[in-house]
Amino acid sequence: MPSARGEPVEDHIGDDRPVLPAGRAGPEGRPVSEAEAQTLLTYSAILIPGLLQTEDYARAVIRGMLPELSSEEVERRVIARMDRQAALSKENPLRLWLVVDEAALRRQIGGPQVMRTQIKHLLESSERPEITLQVLPFEAGPHPAMLGEFIILKFEDPPAPDIVYIDGLAGDLFADDDSSIKRYATAFEYLRAIASSPSASREVLSSLIRNI
Repeated sequence: MPSARGEPVEDHIGDDRPVLPAGRAGPEGRPVSEAEAQTLLTYSAILIPGLLQTEDYARAVIRGMLPELSSEEVERRVIARMDRQAALSKENPLRLWLVVDEAALRRQIGGPQVMRTQIKHLLESSERPEITLQVLPFEAGPHPAMLGEFIILKFEDPPAPDIVYIDGLAGDLFADDDSSIKRYATAFEYLRAIASSPSASREVLSSLIRNI
């Protein structure tokens, strides 16, 4: 089962940041960071994943989820979130396979123009060879991941066990035992099977852009 390994969520609340704070140890004492992973398998039910958020969308998310923050703190967190996206443009970019629920695409955050720009960014990102994006439509019905979002971090160089990450208000949760990894991997395979194909998902995004 997942075990708590972090302090209460701070910078990455509402984000998809599957990392322990710098210098903290992961399973078996091994340092873990998003930058070390070669592949992320992500199911996002509520928000656009942080690695593909635009600045304005990220700003609206942070302000909405943490209204007590000062403007300066909001901007600091926006910058930090944008800095993370460098993992997608390095020489050997992070590979992403994302299943994004239709609810995350239709939730109005920041207003129509912010959403239009955000969805357009998703569409453009989905054309990149290292990014695979599938939309999970409402009509797909119930599925094994209805209890919450999750991310599977896959490490290939050097080979290391997968890690499952779950973000929550009480803190970060990590699962590294075989049964949990298998359960989440099976759930992700199910989601990939019932979600729209990548090409059909791009059509969904194009339609949303036209109709926002």
